[in-house]
Amino acid sequence: MPYRPYVSAGSFTLGTLVGMLSVVISANALASNGADIPVQEETTTQKMEANRAEPEPGAKAASGDSEELNKVAVGGSRKIISAKRVTVEQDQRFSEQQGKAGLCDLYLPASDPPENGFPVVIVIHGGGWVAGDKWTIATYSRLLAQEGIVAVAINYRLAPTHKFPAQVDDVRSAMVWVYQNAQRLKLNSKQVGLFGYSAGGHLSALLASLADETMVVRAAASNWSVTDARWKQLPKIRAVCAGGPPCDFRSLPIDNSAMAYFLGGSRREKPEAYVAASPAAHVSGDDPVTQLFHGEGDAIVPLAGTRDFHKSQINAGIDSRLAVIPKQGHMLTFISPTTYQTVVNFFREVFRKPVIVSPR
Repeated sequence: MPYRPYVSAGSFTLGTLVGMLSVVISANALASNGADIPVQEETTTQKMEANRAEPEPGAKAASGDSEELNKVAVGGSRKIISAKRVTVEQDQRFSEQQGKAGLCDLYLPASDPPENGFPVVIVIHGGGWVAGDKWTIATYSRLLAQEGIVAVAINYRLAPTHKFPAQVDDVRSAMVWVYQNAQRLKLNSKQVGLFGYSAGGHLSALLASLADETMVVRAAASNWSVTDARWKQLPKIRAVCAGGPPCDFRSLPIDNSAMAYFLGGSRREKPEAYVAASPAAHVSGDDPVTQLFHGEGDAIVPLAGTRDFHKSQINAGIDSRLAVIPKQGHMLTFISPTTYQTVVNFFREVFRKPVIVSPR
C-alpha cells in the first residue's frame, strides 16, 4: 500500500515532533542500555556491486570526549562497540545559507586515514521538515566516526518558511562541500553515503533515488539551474541508510492540505511536487545499496510505505535490506540500540568492500 499517513490535517503535528526531539536527549543513555528487542531482517536475494573545512569564527571543536563504551543490544544480548576517540568540529559552514541552515558538525576518526581517504556519511536529522537540528542525531554520527567513517551532520532549511525542494538542495550542497574539501580533509569522495531518520530518511532515500535520473527529473526536485556547475561536483552516492522514511506522496487525498506546509499546496494544486518528492517514484536499477529500518508499531510513518519501497527496489534489482524493529514506534525506533547497530553494521560492511567504478 502506498504511503498514506497524512489523511487529515494535524495527524502529524509539530507537537509530536517536539516530543520526538525531547526524547532524543536520552539517546546516549539508551545506547548503553542492553535491553532491546531482536530485529527482524527482510533482505533481498539480489546483490549489486557495492558501490576539514576552516571553522567559522567562534566555531567549536572537541576531542577525546568519547571514552565510554557504547553497548548495543543485538538479539537480546549485549554487544560492545569499542570506544575510540572522536574529534568533533562544530558549526562548519558548508553552504551560503545564513543562520543555522548551512552549518554542519564534523565527526572525525582519531585513526590515520586509509590510503584513499576516509569514507564519509552525510547525516540528516528528522523533524517533519519543520523542526530539528544536527545535534539530535549526534549519537549516530559519533558511532560512525568510531568506525573510521567521517560523519558530516548537517542543518538544512526548514518548512514552512522554506518549502520543497530547498531541503533537497541543502543536502546536495553538503555533498558538493564534501567533494570540494576531500583532499584537505582526507576524505574518499568515491565512498560517500547518506543517512537520515524520518524526514532525514526521506531526504536520504530521495537523493539516492534521484541521483541516476535524467537532468529533467532531477531539476524538478531542485531550485538549481540546469546549467549550475554544482551538478558536476556531486559525488556518486555509494550507499544510503534511511530510517522511518516517508517514501510516496503520490496517493495522498488529492485535496488534502496536510502536506502544504512542505510541498506548497495540495496534490491537486502541486501534482508535480508530490511526484518529485516521492523516493518511490524514482526507483531504478542503478540506485545504490540501501538499508531501510522501521518500527513495527510506527503510527506516524506507517511501516507499509517502507515495505512497499523496499519491494520496489528489490524488483528493480537493487541490493536493498529492510530491518523491522518489533513493537517499537517512531520515536523509540530512533533511539533503539538495535537501530544504532543496524546503521553502523551497514556502513561498515559497504565501505569495507572494494569500490568498483564503471568505465565512462
